[in-house]
Amino acid sequence: MATAAGAARPSSSPTRGGQSPKQAPQSSPTNVSGVQPKNGPPVRFGVSDPISLQESTEADRLLSEQMSEELQAEFPAETAEGMARRQAVLREIEQMFSDWAAGIATESGQSPEEARRQGMKVTTLGSYRLGVVHPGSDIDTLCIGPPNVTREHFFDTFVPRLERHRDVSECVPIPDAYTPIVKLKMNNVCIDLLFARLATALLPGADPEEMARDDDVLRNMDEKSVRCMNGFRVADQILALVPNEETFRRTLRFVKFWARRRGIYSNVIGFFGGITWSLLVARVCQLYPYYSPSQLVNRFFMLYFQWNWSWQKPVMLCDIVEPRKEPGLAELKVWNPKTNPADRQHVMPVITPAFPAMNSTYNVTETTKRILLEEFRRGLDTMRLVEQQKADWSKVHEPHPFFEQFRHFLWLEVLVRTDEVYKKFSGWVESKLRILIMQFESVAGMQIHPNPLQYDLCGSDPDWPLGCGMFIALLFSAEAGAHPGITVDLRGPLQRFMEVINQWADKDAYAGQFKLRLRRIKRSELPEYALDPEAAQRRRTAAGPWKKRAAPGDEVAAAVAAPNGSGTSPIGDPSVKRVRVVESK
Repeated sequence: MATAAGAARPSSSPTRGGQSPKQAPQSSPTNVSGVQPKNGPPVRFGVSDPISLQESTEADRLLSEQMSEELQAEFPAETAEGMARRQAVLREIEQMFSDWAAGIATESGQSPEEARRQGMKVTTLGSYRLGVVHPGSDIDTLCIGPPNVTREHFFDTFVPRLERHRDVSECVPIPDAYTPIVKLKMNNVCIDLLFARLATALLPGADPEEMARDDDVLRNMDEKSVRCMNGFRVADQILALVPNEETFRRTLRFVKFWARRRGIYSNVIGFFGGITWSLLVARVCQLYPYYSPSQLVNRFFMLYFQWNWSWQKPVMLCDIVEPRKEPGLAELKVWNPKTNPADRQHVMPVITPAFPAMNSTYNVTETTKRILLEEFRRGLDTMRLVEQQKADWSKVHEPHPFFEQFRHFLWLEVLVRTDEVYKKFSGWVESKLRILIMQFESVAGMQIHPNPLQYDLCGSDPDWPLGCGMFIALLFSAEAGAHPGITVDLRGPLQRFMEVINQWADKDAYAGQFKLRLRRIKRSELPEYALDPEAAQRRRTAAGPWKKRAAPGDEVAAAVAAPNGSGTSPIGDPSVKRVRVVESK
């Protein structure tokens, strides 16, 4: 069995080591009282010795309590009642899944007793498994099925059962996604449901969750099941690789809240997702095993602002286990930039600890890297003010002033007629925004800043009952090569982006039910639902949809319901997609 232990990671497989503590920034102890901290006993977690064994002082612990108290007020953890409701929903899903899978087994000739013993499990992953839960957060859930239950069975017959359940208010299956998923709401609890099919039947009495911790569970498993199974395995190993789970959780809660408020929480468009933030916090915990959460937040900003980000210096919690040259496992691809040229293109690699090791930040671009580093620097500067009692904790995580900071924007509106189409089409558009971001990076004279939030339309378009707005800031700066009088041409990137959007597999099935609209606008033309969502919602509630304004700025695209009803169409005449810079800022 492959394990992840704190002192070292024993494994019979050959491994590749990671960074040494010399590669991390050295600095004086972080404490707010001037008292020289004591050292804790020698320990080692992960791929290197700790940077510091110093213990926190009473003043450091007090600052951590202040951090936690303010975080609880701003971003409260789930209540005991809410956790009980979540656990009840998980039990209900597990009972439904077990009954359904056993039914399939009996139909194939097994006895009821054999069917119940074949190995079925519903478990959790992601933030819920890590213990970082707040009201409104979803639960990443994995259904582990026996070999006789296929993914086709899961989507064709189990999902309809979910749809008929009295407590299910939403159920949207997305079987063709890179990682197939069912987006579910049961008893007001949001669930992201995954499915993994075991390739080999378990021995009688074996626990599927326990067996999932062993690398051999992946032998002969299909690729999609491996991805789903590794969500569980990664979360499980993170907890095994940190010095103190509670300190890790308290630090992670703050970092994730900070990342959301600063607009850098989104794996899809090229920032960091939940698993990456978890890995980064875990590595800081390894390097400072006795620090308090407030100290770890300081070191988090310092470490990753000063990190030498490149494929040669990945962030890792443990050694990478090399591919095993055995039937059924040799096909699994392990992150290795020395042998895989594509891995050398990764600009901020953060590697998952479970076999097969993968880079959790493959979507990061040069643009999002620049923004992330700016936020790490700002976080470090602000933390120093907090420790000097010159600023409150709220200053660290104050919302990013996106619409105040920039003057020009690309405005994308996803417009749909049903909730099912909205979830699928908005997800498709969001997943392709990274392509547009990378295309924009090649445009001379311009920098961009994508906003990961999706803004509810609040009834702003009476022709479309559902949808969202998304925004990318356009910055014409001297640093990017802009100067007064330059013409910045956006036609090529937008044309190529819309060609990708038009490849949506479901466009014919949902013909006439969706639309994508793109416009270049100035700050003065931003919609009310982005600048003041609460006011827009009050207007919608009190008076119905507010009057639709004329299209502001340059309407660069009106995709998608083609005249022939085929779903999407090319973006048409791109002649309005040039920007003449009068003033570069």
